[in-house]
Amino acid sequence: MTTSGSLRAVLRTLETSVAALAILLLVLGLSLCVLTTPAYVNALVRAVDSASSTGLGEEATLEAAESVRRFVVDPDAPALPATIRGVPAFDAAAVSHLADVRDVVVPTRWLTLALAVLVPVWAVMRWRTPGGGRRVAAAARTASAALLVATALAVLVGLLDFNAFFAWFHSLFFAEGTWVFPYEALLIRVFPLPFWIAAGATWAALVLIVAALLCWFARRPRFTEGTYGV
Repeated sequence: MTTSGSLRAVLRTLETSVAALAILLLVLGLSLCVLTTPAYVNALVRAVDSASSTGLGEEATLEAAESVRRFVVDPDAPALPATIRGVPAFDAAAVSHLADVRDVVVPTRWLTLALAVLVPVWAVMRWRTPGGGRRVAAAARTASAALLVATALAVLVGLLDFNAFFAWFHSLFFAEGTWVFPYEALLIRVFPLPFWIAAGATWAALVLIVAALLCWFARRPRFTEGTYGV
């Protein structure tokens, strides 16, 4: 292979890797957006019966959950209440942690929005070039494989010891001790462990579904090439 041929091969590999990473991040970001919608949060708070733990009643518990949800996705959200119906609500430690969460969630949502534009544009433009369909398919196939493996490992670890997995996941983004609260804290009672287990299961299911669709999509160019010679 000539030097120019080797360089083209390297550039194709780099393009596929970067595109696969972009697709992977887009899938993870979109699934996170689903988990932070008002409808999903409210439905899950009801499903795990957080109101029975808060003692505030369902309406006030849902309002507290929505206040937290909005706080972590919207930099212009109102401040979290220190008390709700005379009961201690979100103290300085809780607010500080939720501000840290917002510092992760908000940039992630902006990155997801950017990738939601860039990835389809790249795919459409690349598809129109000679051999471009194979590059798009290769990126989709690589992203699919990475998502399937990573999600399968996460599910396995979560099933073996969800608490350890939960702690490890938080350690990736937050300083040690800043996300640990006593059981009586309202933040814990509104969002108890079953809430996070269900949210994790939903996230895994969404990612696996999209990964399977990507795998199916990646096989279509092969079929087209083999059948029609395109």
